Amino acid sequence: MAPKYGAGCAVWLDLVDASQFFNDAGLDISVDTAESTTFGAAWKAFIEGVATAKASLKGFYDKVNDAALFANAMDGGSVLTYGPSGLAAVGDFARLVAVHEVGVGESSPIGGLVLVNAAFQGDAAVGFGWALHPVATDTGTTTGATRDDAAATTAGWIAHLHILAVTGSPTSWTVKLQDSADNSAWADVSGGGFTAVNVPAAQRLVSASGATLRRYVRYVATVVGGTAPTVTFGLAYARNR
Repeated sequence: MAPKYGAGCAVWLDLVDASQFFNDAGLDISVDTAESTTFGAAWKAFIEGVATAKASLKGFYDKVNDAALFANAMDGGSVLTYGPSGLAAVGDFARLVAVHEVGVGESSPIGGLVLVNAAFQGDAAVGFGWALHPVATDTGTTTGATRDDAAATTAGWIAHLHILAVTGSPTSWTVKLQDSADNSAWADVSGGGFTAVNVPAAQRLVSASGATLRRYVRYVATVVGGTAPTVTFGLAYARNR
C-alpha cells in the first residue's frame, strides 16, 4: 500500500465533522496478556486476554466545539468515526469506535494559539471498515454507490451514521443498509436499518453475532414529507474480523 499523508485525516464525532477543529488524531488498541510460562521454558509464554481501545484528539480552540467537548463528558457515550487518511470517498478506510470521553483540556501558551485536547475510552469492539457516504448533502430519497468487498463474510458487522444537518422539515428520514451477492439483486440487511429521525443525530448499529453480510453493500435513504428536504450526513461500516 502506498503511504498516506496525514493532512487528509477525518474525524466524525456524534453530530459534528470535527476534522476542522483538530490537527492530531490517534487510535490505540491493546490486548491484555497473562503469562503462562512453565518451569524449564527457554522463552516466556503468554495467552491473549481482553482488547481495549483509546482515542485522542488535539487541536485548536473553538467556543462552540469546546463547549460540546466538555458537555460530552459523562453523557453516556459517543459515536466516533476516524479516517486516518480521510473519509472523502466511498471505500476510504474508517475506524468505527464507540467511546466515552474521559478527559478534555485547554491550554493558552503566551506565544501561541489556544489549544484543546480530548481523550476517549473505547467501549466495544472497534470496526475496521470503509466510508459508505462521505459527509455530503443528499436531497430527498437516495440510493448510494455500491461498495464491493470481494467476498461475503459471516462474522457480523458494525455501522455508524452521523447526521449533521436536516433542512426542509421532513416528517422522517431513514437510512438502511442493503447487500447483494451479484450487484444486481438487493435485499435489506437484517438489523441494518437506522432509527428514523428528522433532526441531527448519531447512531451505531451492531449486528447479531455471526451475521452474514454479502459481497456488495450500499445504502438507501428514504425521506417522508417536508419541503425540498436535504440531509447532510456521513456513513461508514465495517465487517467483523
